[in-house]
Amino acid sequence: MQTLAVTHRRPTIAPLWLAWMAVAAVGLSVLLAALPLRWALVLAAAVLGGLALVRWPALGLCLLGVAVPFGSLYEFSLGGLTVGPSELLLAVTLASFLVRGMAFRNLPGAPSRLWLPLALYVLWAALSLLRAAWLPTALKELAKWIELGLLLWMAASLAERRWRLWLAVGLLVGGALQALLGIRQFLLGIGPEGFLLLGRYMRAYGTFQQPNPYGGYLGLVLPLAYGLVIAAARPALRDHERGALALLLLAGVSGILMATALVMSWSRGALLGAVAGGALVVLWLVRRSAWAIPALLLVVVIAVPLANRLLPGGYLGRLAGQTAYLGQDLSQVEIDDDNFSPIERLAHWEAAWRMFSRHPYGGVGLGQYAVVYPEVALPRWSDPLGHAHNYYLHVLAELGLVGLTLFLVLCVAVPVVLWRCLRTLSGVERGLGLGALGMWGHLLAHSLVDNLFVHELYLLMALLIGITLAAAASCKEPLL
Repeated sequence: MQTLAVTHRRPTIAPLWLAWMAVAAVGLSVLLAALPLRWALVLAAAVLGGLALVRWPALGLCLLGVAVPFGSLYEFSLGGLTVGPSELLLAVTLASFLVRGMAFRNLPGAPSRLWLPLALYVLWAALSLLRAAWLPTALKELAKWIELGLLLWMAASLAERRWRLWLAVGLLVGGALQALLGIRQFLLGIGPEGFLLLGRYMRAYGTFQQPNPYGGYLGLVLPLAYGLVIAAARPALRDHERGALALLLLAGVSGILMATALVMSWSRGALLGAVAGGALVVLWLVRRSAWAIPALLLVVVIAVPLANRLLPGGYLGRLAGQTAYLGQDLSQVEIDDDNFSPIERLAHWEAAWRMFSRHPYGGVGLGQYAVVYPEVALPRWSDPLGHAHNYYLHVLAELGLVGLTLFLVLCVAVPVVLWRCLRTLSGVERGLGLGALGMWGHLLAHSLVDNLFVHELYLLMALLIGITLAAAASCKEPLL
């Protein structure tokens, strides 16, 4: 019987691309010779970095894990919009993905049932631009969701396991560095007078300028640390794999640092989110036990009073204080240092509800909360603060009932997909999935009192969800 030999052809770069590369090299050489030494070095470093990203596009995603929390250190205005280094890095990484994919005629795909709810929500948000009174803020908010979708696609396309693990390293390193900065601020009293706590300590705020988004950032990354410890500790110790042991050590140290700094941020929303994220992870771990839910309830009943005694200053009591003024006429409440924060938040909730009452189905338009706020603001609360301090109410105000419904569908779809993905994963990659699940649980709970779609935190969400989808796809299993 005659057999046919099967040959495998390596992808080749088209001659046209080689010609363009040669022209670019000549032009770059001339430009470097004409520039001053300082700018020539900067340009050369940028070109080398760009070539590295073209060769290894996944490197840009790993760098994003570290760059996102430090993005506010240097920002500049571009056409009326504020752009940070993480957004520039995202743009360069996307370009490298596309250039490499087109050069080798191999654009990666990332099939998942998350795309439909995400696309519907983004489409509705885009249609709301027709109602926008101030287009720049609307475009900025729409760009966030487009960036989230693009980054989700790139992260979900990481077919090589090593890049998924390096991305986890980048996220953990970024979290550890921010935690160390926050701990230093807390212990040494570095910060504005308004952050002073108990007359001695300073609320940790990292590079976020505010303790609440800082606590939110730590709460989003923290589940990755304990998820890796939970899922990877036994196989790593059993197999004595150096890489897995190193990642496990990094996860343990960074997790302790982030948990400590999160408490030092003194953020009620971050604490609430951390508990919710941990509960969702625990629920997956004990999902097959008939005693799971009763046991979790018992732990909550025992742990909450105990934690309130162990934490100084009635930390958990700050959470209960948020609801003390619900249903009251806020314009008649006497404001003092103790009730200022909860009343301010409730005033913005009321403003969001008034916007929804005016436009119940379509809302006032994406990114228009601060624009419309003066028309519906309560007396004594004229500062819009940028959002409603409750992301669900914020979406309801800006995108109406239709927008909130689509957003809630997305909120449910993400943990459902992650839950199913986790069934196919094991070891370190199950730790990645647990991190994504805990991150989303934190987001859902923290969004009750704040907005975490700020400071490029949405990029971290896309990275964690994306590498979980990529890990599940490598197991040759369906993603839902």
